[in-house]
Amino acid sequence: MSVRNAALVALVIGAVLYVFGFSFPTFPPVSVKAEALACVGGYIDDAGHCSKETVLPITNSLITTLIVDVLLVLMVVFGVKNLMVPRGFQNFIELVVGSLHDFAVGVDKKNVAKFFPFVATAFLLILLSNFIGLFPGAGSIGICQKVTDPVRIEAMEKKVIKPTSFDTLPIQCDHHEHEELVPFLRAPTADLNMTLALALISVILIEYFGLKALGLEYLTRFFNFREGPMFTVIGFIELLSEFIRIISFAFRLFGNIFAGEVVLIVMGYLFPYMLPLPFYAFEVFVSLMQAVIFSVLTLVFMAMATQAHGGGHDEHEAAAH
Repeated sequence: MSVRNAALVALVIGAVLYVFGFSFPTFPPVSVKAEALACVGGYIDDAGHCSKETVLPITNSLITTLIVDVLLVLMVVFGVKNLMVPRGFQNFIELVVGSLHDFAVGVDKKNVAKFFPFVATAFLLILLSNFIGLFPGAGSIGICQKVTDPVRIEAMEKKVIKPTSFDTLPIQCDHHEHEELVPFLRAPTADLNMTLALALISVILIEYFGLKALGLEYLTRFFNFREGPMFTVIGFIELLSEFIRIISFAFRLFGNIFAGEVVLIVMGYLFPYMLPLPFYAFEVFVSLMQAVIFSVLTLVFMAMATQAHGGGHDEHEAAAH
């Protein structure tokens, strides 16, 4: 069967299912925060959050992050299993890592051995985290949590709940009984805690490589009092930009992935069959591009941090001699 015929069959089946009422009974809940599944040392309160005495909140994004970590370890194990005769999956891993390495060499050949481990790891981690949120079941399979918070109950009662054929299935949350779905899986990069942690690690490593390469001279790009007031002001702007870089890294990644999930939810609610497909394909592209953007910007900033103020590091060494 050709792709065109398969698409037509899927469209007809989707239209039939939609006519017979197989659709969302109400607009699915959208939570900016990662939902708590369990609270170590505490409990889930009426608002759906872990109580103050909680030692470790177990959220759906944390569960997904652990799954991504396991997948990364398995990727490494099977990716280097047979170095003499690579085949299949190993060829694909070598293509991805090799392309990343060639690009990194083009940016900073001298320091690529220092930068590449983190840059490649960040790329693969973000890419898998983005993609796993697009898998069927992520965000749609979970537990039904009884809502007891009066504010949330009032908001739920204002929603228009339309009867659908899904109501006959035994595993659906009963919206009339104020039950709300808490999914087991959520894209880690759709959690601001994850993207902020990645941003902090990235910026800290940028400063570390800059200090390691240039020593205390690296600080003169922020505190330059020898070349006049203009350079002093520019230095403070540079210092401010380092902190803004953290916000930029964190919110760019979080905003794009979370917004993509919301778009897919909206399209799925309006017409759950076939209509979300082009948006789904676009989100696959966005997921790839966000991983590329984060890793490439980190690599470029690391390379820039190792360059001496007013010229390259090699020129600085030559002048010293």
